[in-house]
Amino acid sequence: MEGSSKGLRKGAWTAEEDNLLRQCIDKYGEGKWHQVPLRAGLNRCRKSCRLRWLNYLKPSIKRGKLNSDEVDLLVRLHKLLGNRFTFEI
Repeated sequence: MEGSSKGLRKGAWTAEEDNLLRQCIDKYGEGKWHQVPLRAGLNRCRKSCRLRWLNYLKPSIKRGKLNSDEVDLLVRLHKLLGNRFTFEI
């Protein structure tokens, strides 16, 4: 049933679920998130899978402390833009 979250698992991800998601992305690549839960054998919604991958599991995500160049860049950008900025399209 499309749009229904009935029966889907919610809450914290297990290590086993993380591994299933990694294996699925390794095999099929990123994208087509509507197919990921079925392909990976996960009882999660596609949005949950996408967010888990993009925010926690993707190998290119940098974790840990910022180096001095990164801190310097953030300070300079904050001085230039402040806390609020707008995008013009």
